Amino acid sequence: MPEPSTPQGRATKRRIVVAAAELMYARGVSATSLDDVLTASGARKSQFHHYFASRQELISEVLSHQLSQVLEDQGRFALDTWEGIAAWLEGLVAMHETARDLHGCPLGSIAGEILEEGWRLRSRASEAFTEWGSSPAESLEKMQRSGLLRRDADAATLAEAVMAILQGGYLLSATKRESRSMRSAVQVAMSHLGSFRPTS
Repeated sequence: MPEPSTPQGRATKRRIVVAAAELMYARGVSATSLDDVLTASGARKSQFHHYFASRQELISEVLSHQLSQVLEDQGRFALDTWEGIAAWLEGLVAMHETARDLHGCPLGSIAGEILEEGWRLRSRASEAFTEWGSSPAESLEKMQRSGLLRRDADAATLAEAVMAILQGGYLLSATKRESRSMRSAVQVAMSHLGSFRPTS
């Protein structure tokens, strides 16, 4: 559905999306009902149906919201330097342990629940991961141009591998309710990237 035309309407829609995102992240998608979202957001059912054509559309908006949060956090780090990459990875662990209370990846934990909810949501989740990985890939390409990364490295493949390692770490850590698995994943990701440092 098109975006609301008034500031009040946009604020109401955002309030619903933020409430849904927080609940779905903490409880899971299937365990979050529309009534839960409406109660948390202070919105009425008529407002929900005015701004969203379906629950699937709300989930799609939640994916976009989670992606924007991930990219905002990632944007605080200079991913085109080895120091910046190390700080970003360590920051992921710190956030996972504290603000996110070991609940897992803000995007991946939700995306993993909707794989069987139709091709539209699956496609949106795929697009979100592609967009997330594009920034590290571009930064690695910049590192190649500046001589910090070997010329024979495939930046896009490296970025995708790091994302896959991190998602595995998030999943194991959230399942076990401990941070060791995430810390191990971050160490493996950094080691794999470091193997492509120029030797001279």
